[in-house]
Amino acid sequence: MRKTLTIARLELSILFYSPVAWLVLIIFIVQSGTRFLGMFGGYREAIAMGNNVNDLTFALFPGTGGLFEQTLQHIYLYIPLLTMGLMSRETSSGSIKLLLSSPVKIKEIITGKYLAITTYGFLLILVLGAYAIAGMMVIKNADAGLIISGLTGLFLLTCTYAAIGLFMSSLTPYQVVAAISTLAVFAGLQYVGTIGQEMAFIRDITYFLSIAGRTDDLLKGLLNSRDVLYFLIIIALFLSLCILRLEAARSAKRWTQQIPRYAVVVTAALLLVYFSSRPRFIIYKDLTANKSQSLTPNSQLVARKIDGPLTITTYVNLLDQNVYTGLPASRNLDLSRFDQYRRYIPGLEMKYVYYYDITDLKNNRNMIYQGDLTGLSMKQIAEKVADNMGVDMGDFMSPAEIRKLINLQTEDNNLVRILEYKGKKSTLRLYDEIDAFPSEAEVTAAIKQLLVPASKIAFVTGHNERSSSKTGERNYQLITNAKKTRKSLINQGFEVADVDLSSPDKLKDVAVLLLADPAEHLSNAELDILKKYIDSGGNVMVTTEPGHQSVINPVLELFGMRLKEGTLVMPSKDNAPTQLTMNNPKEGMPVAMSGASALIYRFEGGFKADTLLLSPPTGWNKYGNIDAAASELSFDPSSGDTKGSYPAAVILSRSIKGKWQKIFIAGDADFMSNAELSKAMNSRFATEIFKWLSNGEFPVDTSRPASKDDDIQLKKKEISNLKMIFLGLAPILVALFGAYILISRKRK
Repeated sequence: MRKTLTIARLELSILFYSPVAWLVLIIFIVQSGTRFLGMFGGYREAIAMGNNVNDLTFALFPGTGGLFEQTLQHIYLYIPLLTMGLMSRETSSGSIKLLLSSPVKIKEIITGKYLAITTYGFLLILVLGAYAIAGMMVIKNADAGLIISGLTGLFLLTCTYAAIGLFMSSLTPYQVVAAISTLAVFAGLQYVGTIGQEMAFIRDITYFLSIAGRTDDLLKGLLNSRDVLYFLIIIALFLSLCILRLEAARSAKRWTQQIPRYAVVVTAALLLVYFSSRPRFIIYKDLTANKSQSLTPNSQLVARKIDGPLTITTYVNLLDQNVYTGLPASRNLDLSRFDQYRRYIPGLEMKYVYYYDITDLKNNRNMIYQGDLTGLSMKQIAEKVADNMGVDMGDFMSPAEIRKLINLQTEDNNLVRILEYKGKKSTLRLYDEIDAFPSEAEVTAAIKQLLVPASKIAFVTGHNERSSSKTGERNYQLITNAKKTRKSLINQGFEVADVDLSSPDKLKDVAVLLLADPAEHLSNAELDILKKYIDSGGNVMVTTEPGHQSVINPVLELFGMRLKEGTLVMPSKDNAPTQLTMNNPKEGMPVAMSGASALIYRFEGGFKADTLLLSPPTGWNKYGNIDAAASELSFDPSSGDTKGSYPAAVILSRSIKGKWQKIFIAGDADFMSNAELSKAMNSRFATEIFKWLSNGEFPVDTSRPASKDDDIQLKKKEISNLKMIFLGLAPILVALFGAYILISRKRK
């Protein structure tokens, strides 16, 4: 160990007696600080203008343009300048012969030189650490764990680059060649992850050997054994290769006798990288303040209940516009989307099934690259697509074969994942959004459906009600049954079905019975069945419209309520008089309603009533017919108009038969229709109502506490002073100290 340290000290003295080391250090200080401190000023101005800025620690360090992200982009350029002379200098000067003939082990030579260059690398990390300390001092409630994890990742990356540079320096006596070769190896390790992605075992080896993205989790605050061991294994690999290289130069063995030793070292490294990357062997530690790199507590609770194998089968249609997502070349990227779940579900297994079948070619954005498809059969189109994409048509099942296996026509043959666990199944889809992939909420909901029954919402039919499957403006398809809409209920853990009131048996296993604005009277028999369902404690949702009082009041009487005659109005120069923004008295959640009637309590039936939405106090209840296009509307008490703020949506609840019964009634049926859902906070309001009615089972709450690092505790002038220190004073002091060292050395 003493010889190793002696060599390290000697190498460091050589390094710092060269202007390169000082020049690199100065450039690193200025380059790192320019962008970082500039972002400080930008965020300070944004906060001063009243903008809410959250997650400042993430934004300023690993975020786009942040200190760590910027360092990651240029750190690889510095290392070859520092390592190119480590061994090539010894070779070109002839001193390597003295080293090899001295009573010093080759291992001590290599480790000593490596220790020297990693010490310099640690000096670069200290520079980043100085910026990090400044950040923690001026950012309110800075996330120290995130910063520590990021610095650890960058140090491991620097040490890995140093090991590679040391090995490349041992291969040639020319320092420039060593530097260029080092950069070439860096590029190769970035690129190797794209090699052989179509073949399973090779795909895993090359993907996990690749250095690309290895620091991503560490920079974001997630310390994990997979990435840490990767860096340590690669470091050990190149140091071992360097030792073997020098031993080969010392011995008289032929090169053919040396190859097996190199092969053993490389093979051992590849196997270690492969097995250390297996999900069941990975250990994680989330260092972020609010555990942002882990599943939320609710998702963890669901995931930990999975006991045994959980299979996710992805069905990939060659003719689907999302086909690239499921192809073998994208396999590892696709698997990474479920990494957080693998932490808590060791038995998670991913499968892929490939086929081709009819789909919406007209609106398929991939088809524009396929040329003219006129007159081609489905098989011919598939063959053409396969040829253009460079995939083997034989890997894709025919329509007849896939239909024997599973019916995907209900999913329009789009890319879909089927989750299976102990005989139960659920579905996970892609969405027509910029980010098409399911978020944690959708994935957890799909897993939870395997553990508990999906909350079944039953739409009563037979009276010209709103539909859950039709796309017209008045219907509820977007909020309930739209497969490619992320927030639709079927993608949040609910089951949506139609039901008639012909028999009480049809209401079994119903979580919420939805009577969506019936336009025709329910029969007495249907009212009796509905009353039995209510008396049994079933949850109900009722929506209605002005003009339907005679139809809906017999139903509302079952709850001790009725719909007031007339329409709620509030004249406006910009909107129709019936277009109102209703306010939530408790949460302040504005909801747009286009034509609503007031609800009146009768306080019968033992229900506790709470008002969810109130009409504006400046409006009134207008009796009689209304011209919705009228620009002016006057209050006329003689015709029955009454001023005031009226309930437009209420919830009722009571304890019955050992459970808590919940009822929601709205005097407007349009607030969650396809046409009105995007207005105000209608979508969120509707979702929250269904969550309340389903007793909180779905949707799964994956929200996180708001980050506390939301302010920069420096004034603009103080940030300017900080720039003077880091970008002016610090580089000058380093330059003066370096000049002093170099001049003193030259005089000696």
